[in-house]
Amino acid sequence: MKRREFIKNTGLLLTFPALFSRSGAVVKSEKALILGFDGMDPGIVRSMIKRGELPNIRKFMQGGTFTDMLSTAPPESPCAWASFATGKDPAGHGIFGFLSRHPENYIPFSTSEPIKEKNAKTVEIGGYKLPYSSAESRLNREGTPFWDYIMDRKIDSTVFKMPSNYPPSKMKYGRAIAGMGTPDITGTQGVYTLYTSDENEAMTEGSGKGRFNYAFFDENEVMEGEIQGPKNDLRTEPEPVFVPFRVYRDKKHRTVRIDIQGTQVLLQEGQLSEWVEIKFEMIPMLNSISAMVRFYLLENRGERFRLYITPGNISPADPAQVISSPESYSKELAKAAGPFHTLGLPADFNAIKKESFSMENYIVQSQSIFAESKKLFKYELERFLGMKRAMLFYYFSSIDQGSHIYWALRDPLHPNYRAAEAKKYGDRIESLYREFDKIIGEVVKELPKDVPLIILSDHGFAPLRRQIDLNALLFRGGFLKLNGKPDYDDSMALLNQGNWDKTKAYAMSLNGIYINLRGREGEGSVAPADKKRVLAGIKKMLLDYKDPETGKNPIGKVFITEEVYKGDFLDRGPDIIVGCNRGYGLDYGCAMGGIGRETVKDNMSRWTGDHIIDPHQVPALLMGNFKMDTKKKPVIWDVAPTILNIFGIPTPKDMRGKSLV
Repeated sequence: MKRREFIKNTGLLLTFPALFSRSGAVVKSEKALILGFDGMDPGIVRSMIKRGELPNIRKFMQGGTFTDMLSTAPPESPCAWASFATGKDPAGHGIFGFLSRHPENYIPFSTSEPIKEKNAKTVEIGGYKLPYSSAESRLNREGTPFWDYIMDRKIDSTVFKMPSNYPPSKMKYGRAIAGMGTPDITGTQGVYTLYTSDENEAMTEGSGKGRFNYAFFDENEVMEGEIQGPKNDLRTEPEPVFVPFRVYRDKKHRTVRIDIQGTQVLLQEGQLSEWVEIKFEMIPMLNSISAMVRFYLLENRGERFRLYITPGNISPADPAQVISSPESYSKELAKAAGPFHTLGLPADFNAIKKESFSMENYIVQSQSIFAESKKLFKYELERFLGMKRAMLFYYFSSIDQGSHIYWALRDPLHPNYRAAEAKKYGDRIESLYREFDKIIGEVVKELPKDVPLIILSDHGFAPLRRQIDLNALLFRGGFLKLNGKPDYDDSMALLNQGNWDKTKAYAMSLNGIYINLRGREGEGSVAPADKKRVLAGIKKMLLDYKDPETGKNPIGKVFITEEVYKGDFLDRGPDIIVGCNRGYGLDYGCAMGGIGRETVKDNMSRWTGDHIIDPHQVPALLMGNFKMDTKKKPVIWDVAPTILNIFGIPTPKDMRGKSLV
């Protein structure tokens, strides 16, 4: 080795303290910082480092820990982050992805929805149902998260926007604010509003993702509009509540003034407003629900007008439902850092998938979300640094939500590659990685040398060029039977057409197949004694299937769930978890029980990158400013016992994970 290289490498080795070792010695501390970078891909990181980029991450390779980490099957964020939090596999914490189904009636549901413990009691007075006891709800995620054990030692713990943590864990010695899974004010995962002068666009079907309205301006260039809020469940006949607003348009200067509940918003074309607090009146003069929206003037030139309004976010300053623990925590954050997004998936990929957003519009909105996240992180980091005994987990969503939409910008082989966009925005994903490298550099600079730092992602990323429809495949293979010809336009065709007496299996959720098991499913047809035979037949069909256009096998792994997971909540998951090969993914039309015309097709959606494939092909990333034992590839459920070990807490017996220190 040349002297210059020796000095350079030695300097990198000395970046992190040597008191942490890979020899099996336990790292002892009463303080730890954990950063969650959703979707950060180790392959992209390595390629950028090879090009001389990401200098701060490079130091982890030399003086700390940098390794691939196996995610869960499926590598879906709710599932993977729940395993990180609890040290358990999905059968242990009960979360197998974004969606599941009720076996008794085959109806799909979101696993982010809280479990209702009891119903609220009400009394009817003058057309209103007035509650005198409230309904209670709890997390769908089972198991004890690692921060509960830390708080048992009276160590202050902050859990910031952890996925699969809505409603948030009750923090007996710390604070938490809910992240992925937190709904908008109407109870959905985000429905935006668009006012447009284009009559055809105004007639767009929203499919529960967008509300489209024709923008009519009178002779004075004034438009009347409204924002839909939640259903007024206080009424005996609940109807949505609306907040009216008025737009005054200046065509010459391409500006508008928006008047809403006493607030005036001035916007130029292409400008995104700050948050605007609004109130939905439930009982006149007595009861209202607070929310926040942002206005984005997409176009205002000539007769062309388009105004986007974000989904109504729950106001952290005046939350309409519990989004933090203690409940005062969200108010503290809003007071310290200003209003901020609370919707679990804040970047509006529905708007770009519907082409309501251009790529530039999506980037503008996403950057505003990232700016808020950085501002809140600065506040939390300063608080953490000022404490002697503390644990801080902080979650960033930007890489994941960006990679889903930006992937085709860097992939000329993608069917939805658009050369003009790629030329202009082609390095959007890499630019996000550069931003996060800067964050890491700032953290390492501020963090005392003896405080452990762990950085992880929940999965990597891959191109989504072609999609396979599992219900179409099951139908053609004879495992799924319908009454009549498939209704390809019905997103819940199985519920309306399923011939359950003859159906052996069906697909629902994002990548799960369920056996129509007698005694479990409402109209089960497969005897328990025949279950293994049916599973084997489906597995063979999936692995043997070849894409008729490319000749390739779309599916690389088929996981029989009961063979890979053991736990009290195994019955919540599918019987088969499908892992596609890189470049392929699953058609989300199956999620609610739909069936497609084609078994496999080109992906022409704006959703061009994905990770819900074979987890071995989209590994997660694990980094630390100390040495961890990585001789055997870590699994995401190993991180929880590792964190506990840092605090000197033995690994609980019910955790599947093993400490890496």
